[in-house]
Amino acid sequence: MLRFAVTGGIACGKTLAGEYLAADGVAVFDADVAARDLMQPGTAVFAEVVRAFGRGILDPEGRIDRSALGARVFATPRDLATLNRLVHPATRRAWEAWLAAPETARVATAGAAAVIVPLLFEGGMSSGWDAVVCVAAAERVQVERLLARGMTGDEARARIRAQAPVEMKATLSDYVLVNEGTRATLREQTRRVLERILEGKHGDR
Repeated sequence: MLRFAVTGGIACGKTLAGEYLAADGVAVFDADVAARDLMQPGTAVFAEVVRAFGRGILDPEGRIDRSALGARVFATPRDLATLNRLVHPATRRAWEAWLAAPETARVATAGAAAVIVPLLFEGGMSSGWDAVVCVAAAERVQVERLLARGMTGDEARARIRAQAPVEMKATLSDYVLVNEGTRATLREQTRRVLERILEGKHGDR
């Protein structure tokens, strides 16, 4: 079973690309979704995050308020680094266990599994894959999409600049999906890239 990573900038369309890959028989694991699950009350990561940032990040039900936590960590690089240090190792263990699970191979009818990792390069996790795919979009497009999600312009730009530039991620990846047009365009790009990955038409990593 081929294993490849999908990365890219915020609001570039990684999740949508993952949906298209799944429709084509690829088993897909979303590291962001796993990280949210790992921060549920009662988990070790939840306890560590609350210990690091205080109970002020909790909502009235005692769960981590992602908006409150995001506002804090994206305002201070040191806080963001702390959060990543607490969450990334557990998330990586989760996807490694998923890749090794027999069920994943059964789901991967196309003979491939993809892990969506937004901070693949920032976290030093880009080695060991059969291929790396970057989903990219211009910053103005990212900002427009984040505004549509309810962020302010300042919040949107802070989120974008908390990550490595999309251009850098694209340069370091084996394939790039440019998601600035229609869904149909991204769908076709995703199909073509998957075909090339399955054919082994990419450089060794």
